[in-house]
Amino acid sequence: MELPSDAKALYENWLQLDPGSKAKIRRATQPDDLMDIPAFYLLVAPFGWPQQRYALLRMVFCLSAGKIRPSEDKQQSIGRVFADKGISQPRIFQVIRADYPNDMVQLRRLIIHAEPEVYWPGFAQQLYGWYKSDRRKLLEDFVITTAHKTSRKDAK
Repeated sequence: MELPSDAKALYENWLQLDPGSKAKIRRATQPDDLMDIPAFYLLVAPFGWPQQRYALLRMVFCLSAGKIRPSEDKQQSIGRVFADKGISQPRIFQVIRADYPNDMVQLRRLIIHAEPEVYWPGFAQQLYGWYKSDRRKLLEDFVITTAHKTSRKDAK
């Protein structure tokens, strides 16, 4: 799977799924649960399954929250959106410190709560590897945005 164009195609394929298939995928409580759902394989087959297995599991699990709206603003990172939506810092720490699959479960809960408008190819790139650096980027964007918001309030 090459990003970001494939990320956009994955998002479009998600939108094209019938409501019943989306509902089955949405019921997954952990990323690995997706592998028991036939509609999941139909969704990810064109994007490098099984070579990109873990990346696709993470991306579809987050997409299945059903709350992500795409933004064309490349600065709209998930960390920035969480800060703008008032997500607390301890909840962000929960995500970045948790091990798989709890990290994805916590991230999905935040997505459901925040209903983010995010630059999907950028977020998909983070989920693609979900390395320590990707988690740090989420924290960095969150903290910098929070600090920037606080300094703007203090200036008023």
